[in-house]
Amino acid sequence: MNASKLWVEKYRPSKLAEYVWVDEQQRLQVEQWVSERHIPNLLLSGPAGVGKTSMAKMLLKELGVEPSDIKYVNASNENKVDDFRNLTNFIETMPIGEFRYVMLDEADRMTPNAMDLLKNTIEEYSNCSRWILTTNHPNKIIPPIKSRCTWLHFEQLNHDQYLTRAAQVLMEEGIELDEESLDILQEYVTVCYPDLRKCINFLQSNSRNGQLHRPSGSSKSSTNQEYIINAVSLFKKGQIKEARELISTNVKESDYDDIYRLLYKNLDWWGKTENQKNMAVIQIANRLRDHQMVADPEICLSALLIELAEIAAQ
Repeated sequence: MNASKLWVEKYRPSKLAEYVWVDEQQRLQVEQWVSERHIPNLLLSGPAGVGKTSMAKMLLKELGVEPSDIKYVNASNENKVDDFRNLTNFIETMPIGEFRYVMLDEADRMTPNAMDLLKNTIEEYSNCSRWILTTNHPNKIIPPIKSRCTWLHFEQLNHDQYLTRAAQVLMEEGIELDEESLDILQEYVTVCYPDLRKCINFLQSNSRNGQLHRPSGSSKSSTNQEYIINAVSLFKKGQIKEARELISTNVKESDYDDIYRLLYKNLDWWGKTENQKNMAVIQIANRLRDHQMVADPEICLSALLIELAEIAAQ
């Protein structure tokens, strides 16, 4: 792996022509804004890794906005009232172009008081500023902010588009795509979908000497979920006991939601009949409900995997 260049940045679309559109009407709308050299205040929403921040950066680049007229704010870190009051100094300064632009990532992380201040700021400085907000959770954005923005919700790529894009990145990097590596790629896709950014990061971390590999070793001390890739390989082989032991050894509190969803999204692991799949759904739902109340969620998840193994053995 060449650590000097992150693949997610290398293959981030830099112009609209490179962007993979799911919604044709959105493409036409964005192209119209670029043609008219003007954008409204925007709220860009959608699942993680679908290209919201890429779209914001591409728009500013296509419009030819000077870097000095752009302010980037990550609301997961700068989300209080004082943080947003400080933005007025930037907004009030005479822009080189027509507007000052504020890119506000993870806008749903703002405090309620900060959101109240922002709604007034957007309106008060509408003659000299434009705002681009991104969020994974648009339901957490207060209605007055939504009403001051044009809202674009980006749907995830379908599975085939996602897999094709991941394979293209590997081919561009000279990674051999034989039957084995395609199987491994499918395992990464199974874990990461629909977050393409996460998948590309995993692929880069585990590509060496022209080959794609499964993660090696334990990730207990790391912040990623690479052990889940190996668990997927075991699940596909029907080695549920081994997968359970691997997950129990490595699972972290932040991983549980993703694991439950993974188990639900891959019902074929638990049997081919409708009855087996229905039973699996019921068990997953029951244990997910219990997960919120138990003292040890690891035991709850382990019990679920034992139950799923019994369903698969029927």
